[in-house]
Amino acid sequence: MKKSILLLAIALIYSQNSFSQLRGWDINGFTPVEEIEVLHDFKEINNLHKGELIFSKARGAFSISAINAINNRALLKLKTEASMKGASHIFIDYRNIENSVFSKTSMYSATLYKKIKLDLSEVKNKLDGKTITFTIQTTYDRNKSGSRVGSSKIGSKAMIVSDPIEKNGKVIIKINSSGSSNVNKAEEYEIIALEDDLMLLLEEKTKDKSMVLFGVTIK
Repeated sequence: MKKSILLLAIALIYSQNSFSQLRGWDINGFTPVEEIEVLHDFKEINNLHKGELIFSKARGAFSISAINAINNRALLKLKTEASMKGASHIFIDYRNIENSVFSKTSMYSATLYKKIKLDLSEVKNKLDGKTITFTIQTTYDRNKSGSRVGSSKIGSKAMIVSDPIEKNGKVIIKINSSGSSNVNKAEEYEIIALEDDLMLLLEEKTKDKSMVLFGVTIK
């Protein structure tokens, strides 16, 4: 039991430290993991913008694993993905907690909700003819042990090569990199948040499994 609690504590510290690098990026449209709110009543979704469905799962390595620690880890994974995808709230649609000698697992599915929805015309005006610089990246892999999160600083300039478009309720851009190995040429990115000269871009590397959130500056 002590080991499972220690693993959860490490995961929480690692996640918070990784996202703390984005503290200077607390711009409209981005909500840190610890500030993601869980909704319990449909009445609470008024004035919020509905997003996609996400999933999380955590299991104990041993039969003596504390089920509360496992459940908290599953919730942390859920909130981490919600934060990276620009949500401010989640509504839990499904929860299953199994606590037996043979299996200790916690599974969730939740619908994302956002306080702020990007306006496509405003995004186009702000990005027209601008150059962006990739400054920081935070990665998340849902299926890796401990819902691995890690951050690193980067420095790559890129030109926006397509007008922002709206696709499936998301604002998407394609960019042309200047040779950095961190940013692929003409790759699609979802704009998560945009304020003044700062922007957050999401790249889903493997559908619904791993993703990278980039902090970029605009000039």
